[in-house]
Amino acid sequence: MELAINNESTSAGSSGSLNLLEFPSSPAIEEYQSEIITESTQTYIEEGQVYQDKQTVAAAMKNYSVMHKFQFRVKRSSHRSYWLICVAESCKWHFKATSINDSAMFKIRSFSRQHTCCLMDETFIQRKRTAAVLGSMVVPKYCDPKTVYTPKDIQTDMLSEHGLNLSYMQAWRAKEKALQFLRGNPCDSYNKLPKYFYILEKNYPGSVVKLKKAADDCFLYAFVALCTSINGWQHCRPVVVVDGTFLKSAYRGIMLTASTMDAAGTIFPLAYAVVDSENDASWKWFFEQFKEAYGERPSMCVVSDRHESILKATSVVYPGLAHYSCMWHIWTNIRSKFKKGHLQLHELYFATARSYTMDEFNERMLKIEEVDLRVKSYLYDIGYHRWSRVHATVNRTFTMTSNIAESLNAVTKDARELPIFDLFEYMRTLLERWTKEKLSKAKGTFTYLGHKYNKELEDNSTLSQKLRVRASTDHIHTVLDGVKRYIVCLENKKCSCGQFQLDELPCAHALAALRHRNETYENYCSPYYTRKSLLLTYEMPVNPLPDEGKWEVPQHILDEVVKPPAGDKRQPGRPHKERYKTFDEIKSKKYKVSCGNCGGEGHNKRTCKNAPKKK
Repeated sequence: MELAINNESTSAGSSGSLNLLEFPSSPAIEEYQSEIITESTQTYIEEGQVYQDKQTVAAAMKNYSVMHKFQFRVKRSSHRSYWLICVAESCKWHFKATSINDSAMFKIRSFSRQHTCCLMDETFIQRKRTAAVLGSMVVPKYCDPKTVYTPKDIQTDMLSEHGLNLSYMQAWRAKEKALQFLRGNPCDSYNKLPKYFYILEKNYPGSVVKLKKAADDCFLYAFVALCTSINGWQHCRPVVVVDGTFLKSAYRGIMLTASTMDAAGTIFPLAYAVVDSENDASWKWFFEQFKEAYGERPSMCVVSDRHESILKATSVVYPGLAHYSCMWHIWTNIRSKFKKGHLQLHELYFATARSYTMDEFNERMLKIEEVDLRVKSYLYDIGYHRWSRVHATVNRTFTMTSNIAESLNAVTKDARELPIFDLFEYMRTLLERWTKEKLSKAKGTFTYLGHKYNKELEDNSTLSQKLRVRASTDHIHTVLDGVKRYIVCLENKKCSCGQFQLDELPCAHALAALRHRNETYENYCSPYYTRKSLLLTYEMPVNPLPDEGKWEVPQHILDEVVKPPAGDKRQPGRPHKERYKTFDEIKSKKYKVSCGNCGGEGHNKRTCKNAPKKK
């Protein structure tokens, strides 16, 4: 529309007429109602489709040519047009797309699907398939790190779905390209850490997130303890299980974890970090950050695999803190050191470690001495308080091993191949999923105790049905189990069997005494085992993070540079999946036949030469 003023009179103050003149709209302005396509894996292509940019159109046409087994060439390509024709000069197949209003979006203007050439010609069958095109087609297969999709699987699927016969190296390169599209360059992943940690602190107030760099801006350490774990820690028993596991990414490294058990007896992750290796400096730095996040609680203790650096770090950061060893780790050392692993010694050692009274412990140690005196000396040198339940200075209850840390390592086994940015995000999403699932299970629990401890109480209750009770005072009872006699003091929550005070859960004798008094067990269980504590542990959810493109990060954070570690990169080729085993583990079989007569390995009772001869 144009506004025109016509003055018919020349005298001052004369009025003019206003005429509205209509003009046609500009042809440069184009309206469209099509949906904007953002995926390059579009299976159906037709005229009128609108793509977000030229790169998406080009990638979509490459996929289309692979799926329909033909070859094209680019006739014209610029920021405003993209024109393709068939490689055969006489073929009428063509494709043309141009930009919309000089914007980044492209619209398909003309598309002739029919080929007038012979597609079965050898020229077209031997199309050169780029790894980028094939990789873009299999990207969805690698979204979940736990998915196992090998180059052999790519060969099979491409042959069955698209009729493409790939070599193994073509499939392998396609897999590498797909992982690169999905995860980016491992080197660039380190540079994302500053903004990622900023978003974590912003979305999870109260979290402890630390990043340490070397003087040359190379990555050194990174630590994360989310506020949800810090809040839930107050409702769990203060027993911390720590462990380290190797990473399988391009720049390798070690992931350190700290976890505990919740009121249901399941894993509750506390903190995780990535360091260069398990050494004195890295473990000291880890425990310093852990202490800043969680502080120190009464009766707190640490359970680990007796790594020397862990022992040194805890003694420096937590002076006087009780440190215990995993029973399984000590047993592995016994087998490796003394080459003794038969069934009798195995059962004796674990029964000794789990003893509830000093009499039981001493009796079983005498039996170990009879089997092998060197084993008893070795256990004495370690220190009985390190591995024995009855000698522990702090009550570690049911946490006699570092199995929860090993289980957490097993869960993150596939994620340890990811770049560091994706690894930290995987751990966050793992906590997000576990918190939701465990809170739902807690709300669906209608017993006073959590699942594990309620099952333990039910077993004790079954055993208590056969016991006889004789009351001495209001709180002291004598419980008769056949010819054995046990004294239960309900006021002090103790039993002469030792289980009541060490497990902090009524034993069979205590339950029999409670039944005699017609009293319930609720007041005699540890508060860390209750359903209430379980609900409080997971009351704070791990909220999801917004998409990376919507993060609002200050410029000084974006400008921060984090280079990859200065150490050597992982060598090219397939990464090592399992840890390197010792010679003793390789030499020993997984299952061994043990003799019931002498306890030796490699034979049974029938072939035992040490059995007494029949008269």
